[in-house]
Amino acid sequence: MTSTITLTEAAEQLGVHYMTAYRYVRTGRLYAEKVGGQWVVSTDDLKALKEKPAKPQRAIDAPVQLERRLLAGDEAGSVQILEDAMAAGADAEEVYLDILRPSLATVGKRWADGEISIADEHIATTVAHRVLARLGSRMTARGRSRGTILLAVVQFDQHSIPTAMLRDLLQVRGFDVVDLGANTPSGSIIERAAATPDLLAIGLAATHKDNDAAITETLNALHAATDVPVVLGGSAIRDAEHGRSLGQCTVSTSPLEAIERFEEIHAAAHAA
Repeated sequence: MTSTITLTEAAEQLGVHYMTAYRYVRTGRLYAEKVGGQWVVSTDDLKALKEKPAKPQRAIDAPVQLERRLLAGDEAGSVQILEDAMAAGADAEEVYLDILRPSLATVGKRWADGEISIADEHIATTVAHRVLARLGSRMTARGRSRGTILLAVVQFDQHSIPTAMLRDLLQVRGFDVVDLGANTPSGSIIERAAATPDLLAIGLAATHKDNDAAITETLNALHAATDVPVVLGGSAIRDAEHGRSLGQCTVSTSPLEAIERFEEIHAAAHAA
């Protein structure tokens, strides 16, 4: 009889982050079943995945290459790196979460550590926005809409890339997405929510670590104005406990976990 282990243990054996292993499950690379509230995989399936050929070195180096192109202000070169990855078989999640997101995280860390200037960071961010705009038009799914998700970054938070990336990843799953972008007052979110038909959920992003008061104000205002579920995430949210302490919401600690929360909301809405 084949033995099973948890997905967390599988991630450790693969030498990858848990959310990478979870993406393997979501994309069909690794079969898993949910037992007692947690994902489990068979050791045979895990062995088969481990025996598959490793990614070519170019794919492994792609985040480093992209970081260099972003800092150089090279939009065409940045797009080419991502297009090469897609041509080699990478899906939207791999391109955004394994290449673009790590590149931007490295840029942010280098700025925080004083290795690059504010101007350098702004150049990289501006190019990233243009790259997302060019790729975003391809991130759509055919067929009937699965409902609309409203995304926004909390007030006083100027980083709009997290919701832009999440928007595209949700669109390829068949959701319609309205992205209000950065620095969005709670009143604007409420106004747009009221005007959006078939609104399934609201996604709230927070990246500024000293902005808890604005997050709480927004969550309280949304709770008072609408019964639409709210998913809170972003780098400012340390963990699920921290997120829940800020107000009534469902918490996600990564883009893939946010997607899973939206999928659960969709499933619950259609099971009712």
